[in-house]
Amino acid sequence: MINALHGRAVEIRPDYITILTPGGVEYRLEVSRGTSDRIASLPAPDREDLRILATLQHREDAMTLFGFYSEEERFCFEQLQTVPGIGARQAIRILSGISVQNLIRALDGQDVKTLSKVPGIGPKTAQKLVLQLRNVLVLEDEGSQDAADGTVAPGEFRDMVDSFVSMGHDRRLVVRTLGEVLKENSDAIRGNDYHAIEPQIFSIMLRRLSR
Repeated sequence: MINALHGRAVEIRPDYITILTPGGVEYRLEVSRGTSDRIASLPAPDREDLRILATLQHREDAMTLFGFYSEEERFCFEQLQTVPGIGARQAIRILSGISVQNLIRALDGQDVKTLSKVPGIGPKTAQKLVLQLRNVLVLEDEGSQDAADGTVAPGEFRDMVDSFVSMGHDRRLVVRTLGEVLKENSDAIRGNDYHAIEPQIFSIMLRRLSR
């Protein structure tokens, strides 16, 4: 499995980028407009040493690499494809038409009208998205500043969130509680390895959610 590519961005287009790896191999990755714009806006030195997250789609007639600037965008890309009728290229087209944050807010607000205006989504598909993804895609940094100040990457706690949801807790309550716990314990978390503080955070979360 290809998780990410490291190298120099030699071509940046609205719908794809080309990465030259240190080994001399060029990879073309299909990307959303948002990812393309973010890479294009990077200072030249950062484009020389770029790490781009990736997902490989392997079919009988083709192998296609999709690239993502953030883990959140890749997670949305994967979840969009769980909705009947949405494939990889339609998912990346959707992410070109709406940011991850605005997509999730529209899902949370059951805003079918806004979703229907996004390229690749019609009224029926918008309703499917709301029904299937509203409790799956949530903003894991809402209510806290941990993602903004670099204290912790929300994706590192995704398995923990899923664990509490599997116990029967509401995902939004779990995410909100996690944000509060991380904010309250930011001094202890900062500088520590995620695996070192995971049991402590899990224990606090368990007590809070069991009240």
